[in-house]
Amino acid sequence: MGYATNELLGYVIKIPPVTMFKFVGLSPYTSLGYFDNNITSDIVLLLPGWYHYDYWNVSGGYYIDFGVWSNSSVTLYVLTRQQFNNYSSTGKFLSGYLYSVSGSNITGYYYVNEAGTYYVVILNNGGSTALVYYIIMVTKSQSNQWANPMGISDYGIMKMGNEYLAYSYKTDEFVGEATIYNALTQEPNSCLTGFVEPGNDWFSVQLNTILIVNATNGNTQYYWLQDILHFNSQGNQFQILDNIWNHTSGVSILNSALINGNGAVSTTKTVVGSEQYYGDLGIEQPESATLPFTIYLVIKTGLSSNGYPWAAFGYSLNGQTTTWYDNVTIKIRAMSAYMEVAPTDDGRGLPIDAELVIAGPWNSECTVANSLNASLGLYFAWPYPYNYYLSPVPSMWSFGSDTAEMIYNAHVVPINYGYVNIVNGPENLAFLTTYFIPLTITNPINESTITNVYTVNSTVMLSEPNIVLLTPGESRYVFTDYVINSSYVVTTNPLNLVLQGPTNVYINYTLQYMLTINDLSGLLNDKSGWYNYDSVVALNEPAIYYLGNETRLVFNSYYIYLTGTNFYHVVTVNVTNLLIDNPYTVIVNWTKQYQVNVNSPVPVIISLSGLQNISGYSIVTWANESSVLIILVPKYYVLSNGTRLVYLGSNETIIADSPLNITLSDFKHQYLVVVHSEYPVSINGTYTTNTTEWLYSGEVLMIRPGTVFSDGVFLSEPGLVITVNRPVSITVVWHVNYAPTVIMYAVMIAVIYALTMLIIRRRHGKH
Repeated sequence: MGYATNELLGYVIKIPPVTMFKFVGLSPYTSLGYFDNNITSDIVLLLPGWYHYDYWNVSGGYYIDFGVWSNSSVTLYVLTRQQFNNYSSTGKFLSGYLYSVSGSNITGYYYVNEAGTYYVVILNNGGSTALVYYIIMVTKSQSNQWANPMGISDYGIMKMGNEYLAYSYKTDEFVGEATIYNALTQEPNSCLTGFVEPGNDWFSVQLNTILIVNATNGNTQYYWLQDILHFNSQGNQFQILDNIWNHTSGVSILNSALINGNGAVSTTKTVVGSEQYYGDLGIEQPESATLPFTIYLVIKTGLSSNGYPWAAFGYSLNGQTTTWYDNVTIKIRAMSAYMEVAPTDDGRGLPIDAELVIAGPWNSECTVANSLNASLGLYFAWPYPYNYYLSPVPSMWSFGSDTAEMIYNAHVVPINYGYVNIVNGPENLAFLTTYFIPLTITNPINESTITNVYTVNSTVMLSEPNIVLLTPGESRYVFTDYVINSSYVVTTNPLNLVLQGPTNVYINYTLQYMLTINDLSGLLNDKSGWYNYDSVVALNEPAIYYLGNETRLVFNSYYIYLTGTNFYHVVTVNVTNLLIDNPYTVIVNWTKQYQVNVNSPVPVIISLSGLQNISGYSIVTWANESSVLIILVPKYYVLSNGTRLVYLGSNETIIADSPLNITLSDFKHQYLVVVHSEYPVSINGTYTTNTTEWLYSGEVLMIRPGTVFSDGVFLSEPGLVITVNRPVSITVVWHVNYAPTVIMYAVMIAVIYALTMLIIRRRHGKH
């Protein structure tokens, strides 16, 4: 069906890359149509709250007939001049209106009783942009039925969601494919929008395009090119012909001297008056057709070597070879000549579009599809550098607006890109489909949503940076995945994404913060790194960590800084769950301690700064680095049985900057020496009767010999010299020294005797 073979007239049928097209902003003022005293046909774009208007001077007894089709509901108003002036200046219907009707498919009329100027306002009172196509006529009769050319039209306007986008492209060739499976048409007795030949059973399939000529004098000229199939629905006969109309201005005027082809310039009557056109019959006498009947209509344009634009018209009955029946040269020097589709209008105000439609046969006539089953396909050629492929037109609307002929009761059904079926049924003036695909990429990092347009089956490489730094060394985003159309998750990056339909891509990034840990122990240093926002990191230092070599660390607290600031808080427990919601620097506060081993033969006291005093003979403890350690050693320590140790050193003050192994050995034994004497004796030079003294081991105890006189006798002791090596208790024993005692007494007796004799002598001498 359609281009299933992917080849036509020697061309490969292929969807073009999006670079084939130029995308343009669609102006809110877009208006494509033609205007006359009695008829207006227009395509307008209305933003929410916007309105479009036309006005006519209407005589009493006439009707204002209207047909309005829109993608969303609009409201049509009929107003007098005063009512319109009030509305346009205030935005409110202060003095009311004559008539109103709302909807997306409106047909009707307003009867004019009194002659005057009447305004028709179409208001978009909805919430989204509306593309409105309307026809308004001033007639002597009313109508609720409107005919239009039906099939495929490309206006350079496409609908995506609730929005409209505009594009343009140039080509040198259009191909229209038509297959008639069944057709029975007949012109009615009357037609509001066109002329009639009642009972005529011919209809037409028309390929209509716009040739744009950029003349060397700087002017731009527009020509409406028609490659037409006439088909007799009763006799299954057909003819082929072409027409060229000058659309540079409101009325077609052609100079026959400047047109060179197989045909001729003629004059005809149209809805805008008498006009000139060029025409040629490619198949002059009707030929028989067998249903289903397929034909390909071809229009090709270019610029000759002498700078004249030309248009060639052809047809094919087999889809392989083309019969070129007319080649028309327009003798105007030009810089370029091409066909174009663009959301703008030609010199006549009509859209610059391409149409392949079924309509009445000729002369702006109407026909009615009593029975119809046909298919249409509209293609354009890609010029250099694309090696001349054919592509279906990118977007389709179901109705034509440039074509003057029309048809009732024809309903368009989209089948494929650029391809439709037409059957009998109510006209559906609407946007059908497009192979343009919006790719919307949402990036949460910069909170941007960007929509670009591609063609179906395009491959787009998504290549997001894997890492986006916010603050170096502190915070970053890390690519996680692409979420496609809210459901399909892809972690591959870069990703070649093949577009099959409207696609939304959400780029998932994970916010990460840097956690920096300064840990003397090294236990937590491997936890330094990047962490996802809202993740939790366990800080679980042990209370004590042994480094070896009699050195250890004692946990104090965590200082948790907000990186790059002086703001911090202290956590004093050694297990904490840190919520990563900012970049943090964690300093683990340890106290380094060294083992202190003190051995002493006597109990000592160790005083440590910040610790309680410890006493004992053999002490093992830990001292904080750089702390002051004082060893308090007793000067004397009594052992037992009159023995003691004397510490020859002094109390030690040590700075703990390494492990300490201290053995106190500077001790000497002293023994208790007790000497008792009844009489004073010389003990090591000191006279005393009793002494108790501690003497060092090896010290000499000397009691000098002494003599005392007591109780009339001399007492003596022999003296003593000993080396002290144990406790000593000495009692000095005194003995009577007879020699001095006898001598003393002998002397005393002698003295007494002498004294006695002296006294006796003296007494004897006196007498």
